[in-house]
Amino acid sequence: MENPEGVRWFLPPSKSHMIRWIALASQSESRTNLVFQGNPGRDIESMAECMEKMGASIERGSQRWSIRGKTGGLDLPASTLNCGNSATTANFVSAIAACMDGPIEIDGDQSLRKRDLSPMASTLRDLGCEVSSDHLPYTVSGPICKGHSRIDESLSSQTLSGMILASPAFPGEVRISLQGKAVSRWYRDLTIESSSLSGWDGCYEDVVSLSPWVVGTPEIIEIPGESSLLPISLLFDRLHGTKSFDFSKFEGTPVGASLEMAISGATGKVSLRDTSDVISPLAALMAMGNGGEIVEATHARGKESNRIVSTIRMLSSFGIEVEERDDGLFISGGQHPIEPSEEIDCEYDHRLAMTAAVLATKVGAKLSGHEICDVTHPGFLEMISPN
Repeated sequence: MENPEGVRWFLPPSKSHMIRWIALASQSESRTNLVFQGNPGRDIESMAECMEKMGASIERGSQRWSIRGKTGGLDLPASTLNCGNSATTANFVSAIAACMDGPIEIDGDQSLRKRDLSPMASTLRDLGCEVSSDHLPYTVSGPICKGHSRIDESLSSQTLSGMILASPAFPGEVRISLQGKAVSRWYRDLTIESSSLSGWDGCYEDVVSLSPWVVGTPEIIEIPGESSLLPISLLFDRLHGTKSFDFSKFEGTPVGASLEMAISGATGKVSLRDTSDVISPLAALMAMGNGGEIVEATHARGKESNRIVSTIRMLSSFGIEVEERDDGLFISGGQHPIEPSEEIDCEYDHRLAMTAAVLATKVGAKLSGHEICDVTHPGFLEMISPN
């Protein structure tokens, strides 16, 4: 790369924040304005398009989206809800669809079709709904007519989040018994915080009680940048000796804490219990540094790819050796990437693709499927290749 100093790193709006606020604002009769910097990724667009098909009105502007929900409640969509590459969208719209009286078809791209959605499907079946499969495409036939289910929080936070976000339209009280060691707790807490700001008076406990409630979203919501991409920008800086981004504003966040642990090498172990999305760039950073072990990341196996295995495969192509563990990776330090001898398949995994693309800015590489980066970060490839 001729001019790494010319890269000006920017973060797109957080899809975790924006997708949750789209779900809530689409059920509110007041107007909600989402204010952000950068361009929303395709996952956000997928959620927006699904909610529009159910009657929400979304006006898209530059750095501001204005959303008004459907008066009287959302409607049965006239066509299939396409969730694109977004499992978050698939889980959330499945829960919302289950509140309606009738069949709703839900689908996604070829990567999303491979992902296991059985935790949400099982929960909805417990509540009296019919769900035709554990994988997309499937049909959800509601409405919810029973009042109790169980959710294993060790698998994902998205099932509980989806149920909370759909609960305004529940026919009555639904009790959810929580089991397992919770993962991705930051995302769960984000759902609780957003819902509480919109009028939900429930709380997180061993048995969560969800009753119908009236959504009253704030008039203006500021969407932060996508902090889960910080390890990728830091990887770029480590490769090129640059300072393309100010990390100080993200100190104290779950991703910031994971980065600090990995870079310092103080503990030798970095837990990704709450931040498994960053496993690929974090593993590369640790390999170039002091090494160590990534633990509590079993749920990374259920992402767009089996991200533990795909990270090993991708980094090995760059000459970086990483060992698989049951719940993560063991990484030797002092390694440096080399140019791959063969084309790298990005496996329809945007985080794997972005990590590989950044490594390629240093040593070169031929990638296939790297356009998937636009799922989270539109313009990412152009940003890291300013020439």
